[in-house]
Amino acid sequence: MKGESGGRRIGATQYLASGLATFAALLLIFAAFDDITTDNATTFRTEYALLLACAGWLIFVAVRLLRAGHQLLGRASLLAVAAGVWAQRAIGPGIVPGFWAEYVVATAAYLWFVALAISLVWLARRWRAHETSPFA
Repeated sequence: MKGESGGRRIGATQYLASGLATFAALLLIFAAFDDITTDNATTFRTEYALLLACAGWLIFVAVRLLRAGHQLLGRASLLAVAAGVWAQRAIGPGIVPGFWAEYVVATAAYLWFVALAISLVWLARRWRAHETSPFA
């Protein structure tokens, strides 16, 4: 079935799964950045691999949104991933939060995906209510 803008429609289960998996990725991202900024280890290969995997998931969600006809959400998500990848280069051990460009961009990208995950779960709930409505 096609959506209003010509894309493939996503069902409630897919919205819910994407939203919950995005929440999980955000928790892993937070944990990785926390470890990178507070640990005294000499290498952070595991943390950076985890960040790379989470970026892959977020790109997958963005592409899925684009294919489903949610152009604004998909493009903004791709921009947020690109901005986050750019910003993470300056975040390292002992970094102090502040209003410097990379920190603000990384925080904004993270908050974008928090809002997106909430939106996906909300869309799943709304879609499910629509599917079970006797007037659908």
